[in-house]
Formats: sequence, C-alpha cells, structure tokens
Amino acid sequence: MISKIKELWADSTNRKVMVLFTGIIILLITFLFFQQNRMGKQKKRMEQEMQLKVQNIEEKNMLSDELDDLIDEHDDLLDEYSTLDEQLHEQLHENDSLIQQQIAEIRNLIRTKSDLKEARSKIETLKSISKRYIANIDSLLAVNGTLISLNDSVVKVNRNINWKNLELNKQNVDLSEKVSKGSVLNLQIKKDDIEIIYYRSTGKERHTDRAKKVQKIRTHFTVDANPISVAEIKTVYMQIINENGELIQGNELHKTIVADSVVECTSASDFEYNNIEMKHWIEWERVQILLPGIYFVHLIIEGNIAAQTTLKLR
Repeated sequence: MISKIKELWADSTNRKVMVLFTGIIILLITFLFFQQNRMGKQKKRMEQEMQLKVQNIEEKNMLSDELDDLIDEHDDLLDEYSTLDEQLHEQLHENDSLIQQQIAEIRNLIRTKSDLKEARSKIETLKSISKRYIANIDSLLAVNGTLISLNDSVVKVNRNINWKNLELNKQNVDLSEKVSKGSVLNLQIKKDDIEIIYYRSTGKERHTDRAKKVQKIRTHFTVDANPISVAEIKTVYMQIINENGELIQGNELHKTIVADSVVECTSASDFEYNNIEMKHWIEWERVQILLPGIYFVHLIIEGNIAAQTTLKLR
C-alpha cells in the first residue's frame, strides 16, 4: 500500500515537473518570437528612415542643380544686356534685387529644412519672376532700339582690336613652325579639346565661357607616334596668354627653354611616352579671376611650341 502511494506521488511530481518544464519552454518560445518580431520591426523602421534620408539628400541635390541652372540663365541674361545704359539698369535693378533675395531664401531652405516643399514652391515662384524679368528687358529694348546698333558698333571695334592683337602674336606662331622633324614630338590640339570648367555647389563640373566663372582650364592633346624619340618621362608645358601678351600665372611658376631663350609657363605636366600615339591633358587652376577676351594657349615640349590654339571668354 505504501509503495503504491509512493508510486502515485512520484508520478504526480513527474507530471508537475513536465507541465512546469513545458510551460517554461512555451514562455521562452513566445518571448523569442515577440523579441524577433520587435527586432524585425525596428530594423525595418531603421531601413525606412535611412531610405528617407537618402531621398531627402537626392532631392536637395536636385533642387540645388535646378537653382544653379536658374542662376546661370539669369547671369547669362545680365551679360547679354551688359551694354544697356544706366537709366535702363536702374529700371531693372528692382527686379534683379527681388531675384537675388529669392535665391538666398531658397539656398537657406535647402541647407536647413528637411521638408523641401517650400523650397520647391519658391523655385517655381523664381521661374515666374525670371519670365517677367525677361519680358521687362524685351520691352525696354523695344523702346531703346538705338542701343542695339550702338552695341553692334562696340562689338565691331572690339573685334578689330582682337585681330590686331592676333597679328602681334604671330611671333609665337612662327616659333611653332620651327619644330624639327627628327626626334622632337608633335602634339595635336583642337579648340574642342579645351574644357573651360566651373564647379556647382554640389561639386559637379560644368562648362562655361564666362570669364568670371572660370575655375579651371583643362587642355587635352594628342601626342604623335615617333619611333625615333626617346621613350621616357616627358614634360609638357602650357602657356595661357591674354590679349596684352601677359602670361596667366598658375599655382607655381614653371620655366623652360624655347629657341635658346628661357620662357615662363602657366603650368606643366609629366607623362610616360613609349613611342606610340597617345592622349594626355594638362590643366590650370584659377589663381586670378580672368577678364573677358581672347586667350592664346601654347603647348611646349622638348624646347618647341608643338601646338597652339585660342579660346574666347565673355
């Protein structure tokens, strides 16, 4: 009898232990499930927040580029009508001030606000103001038609001056014709090979022909194959000369010899030459703000002016 009681008690205890153990396992599984579910939701929320941040940055860059395009159009318009007299400039000043104020407000919104709806709205407003600005200029030009003929006369005078300056620089052209046919390298350059660059607020390179915006001039050229020339590291020098015959300075002053004379150069670049045709480039970074006009670009290698071209900035 006693043994039966002991057996029943043992069975009862085992069942309780099993029930308790099973309950613990169920609680543990339930806890892990909810914990995993909570972590999954947290991870998803973080991914969504990161995606929103990326979209916000992309939208800011897009709005910055759109604003830069409007600024470029406005600056080009001012340059186009830069010959207007003081009376017309006074009439246009009020609209121009409003445009500059709008530009400053939009830049501030793009930099400081996470909600870009207001910046986008102001850009649309700025477009409308710019259209009215152009309409006002056209109206003023219709009233002051004599200014157009005056501007044409000024352009013709400047063109004649530029041609005279070209004649004064024929000595440099003659030097390039003295390149020997032996081991001296020949370089090929075209006007389209010159990149006139400025940088947007987003860091993107853009091309321009406006003197005050130029931040870098990059000249691409082709080196002809020459089996006689020594295969080695070559140095090419670039001169950028303004209409007055003055050398445009670079970050460092480089010197080389041309026709037994020491000449100063704007910049220099080394490249490895292996007797085959190849392409290379040399560039100048702005040290001084350039003035509108014609600039002469000379490439010098191994003591000879091997290539040259001109570029015009307005």
